[in-house]
Amino acid sequence: MYTPVRYKVLLYWSLLLGLILFGLFLSWEQQLLQSIIQQDQTRLSLVILLLLLVMTLHSGYRSYFLSEQFQMFDCCVEQLEQEKAIPNQYFHGVCLAQDYLLGSAADSIENPQVGESPLLAELLVEETRGPHQVGWFISGVIVKLGLLGTVIGFIIMLSSVSGLENLTIEDIKSLMQHMTLGMGVAMNTTLVALVCSILLSAQYLLLDRMSDRFVALTIELQKRHQKLLLGKDSAKSGADL
Repeated sequence: MYTPVRYKVLLYWSLLLGLILFGLFLSWEQQLLQSIIQQDQTRLSLVILLLLLVMTLHSGYRSYFLSEQFQMFDCCVEQLEQEKAIPNQYFHGVCLAQDYLLGSAADSIENPQVGESPLLAELLVEETRGPHQVGWFISGVIVKLGLLGTVIGFIIMLSSVSGLENLTIEDIKSLMQHMTLGMGVAMNTTLVALVCSILLSAQYLLLDRMSDRFVALTIELQKRHQKLLLGKDSAKSGADL
């Protein structure tokens, strides 16, 4: 049974955001984040953190959008149970559940034998989950940036070895510094990329699951509404007879 919860998606996302901010606070408090940024001469870590910030704001907006859709869905359910009709207090393009119900009702009138329209269901899925694809794309880009930092770090390490023939103590010290710098770039960018990709994927996984939940509830509501229409048509036919 569906139990409405006000701004449920936004509350879940806020919980994830709180955990992310707590982890960033601990990293900053322990001087770990500052050390990573200072050792990364490529500044790829800053780019990755900036991408995480931007896409976190995007996922927050999407969580608010889905929360609003669930709120309007609750209104559709309430009015459908009370008045046995599709609510009309929302504009088209604002309430996805209402648009789907109206489109399905129109298709049922034109083609009574068709039932649920697969095209409308696909459009509903695209409108709810489609904008999340950019988040998954950026999550993959973050991992690739981490791999790019790893390659650059190894290039720095190998470039320090070339051209050395007769090593002195000073040359060995310089070599170790360059190798340490290259290894730091490689490891730090990889670490930052993996952590940020995991945090971003967790947010968009939540959005995808809640989008699937919204689509499933909307389709179930449409089936209930179709049964009501069939019941009205049967009662009307019986009265005419």
